[in-house]
Amino acid sequence: MSVYLSVAPPDGFLRWTDADWDRWLRDHPWETAERVCSRGDWAIFLYQLRQHSDRGRKLIEPLLDQLVNERPLSTQEAQDLKAALGAVREELEKKPASALAETAKTTPFASAADVDSMIAGARSRLGREPTIADVWAPVLDQVDKVLDNAAKERRGVYFGNV
Repeated sequence: MSVYLSVAPPDGFLRWTDADWDRWLRDHPWETAERVCSRGDWAIFLYQLRQHSDRGRKLIEPLLDQLVNERPLSTQEAQDLKAALGAVREELEKKPASALAETAKTTPFASAADVDSMIAGARSRLGREPTIADVWAPVLDQVDKVLDNAAKERRGVYFGNV
């Protein structure tokens, strides 16, 4: 199973009737949903960014339930998430990926083998020792792409394969 993210219709779409949906979809077909990562990696990503980014943790907390449960984010929440992930990336660019391996030894959330594999993949992709931000760059980049589109449209984001 994977996590997909797309620009959502305008805020309040969860309360739309069938006629509202028909009218909207006639004029605004769904944007293709972007595959972010596997559901397992999504959970590990959210956990690790909260473990390794103090500032990011504070900014992500108000959105955590929606992110974990893959619930839509309003326009403002999508903007808040974009700001939070920018702060997370900035903070994680200063921390070596080896910090993930240390955390994996003491926390059963992700196996040490899985974390080592993720770090090795980033090292192979970059040709150097990665930072935590480097390990999670593909996820951060995919989410950022959708959040950029949502900001341009002044809309929120929707989880799901649509």
